Amino acid sequence: MTSFPEAGRPVQPDLPLAVPAWLPPVEPTGDPRVDAALDRLSELDSVPVAEHVDVFTDIHGRLTGALADFGGDTEPDEASQGGVNDALR
Repeated sequence: MTSFPEAGRPVQPDLPLAVPAWLPPVEPTGDPRVDAALDRLSELDSVPVAEHVDVFTDIHGRLTGALADFGGDTEPDEASQGGVNDALR
């Protein structure tokens, strides 16, 4: 039978919470809007986990906007402007 650790206790507290060394760095795309959005990924290790959703939502909105411009749309839809959380409210 599987036993579970007590709620609230880390399973392995001695493991580092860093990006794995094998993960390749983000390379520039040549589009300044996309590069600026992807640069926000580097902020994640200095931001509390509870705020990661906000960072990912911002990145998603920026990338969606860049894709909409690339595709010829004049304005991204409301969901891409405010992210998933705002669209569901």
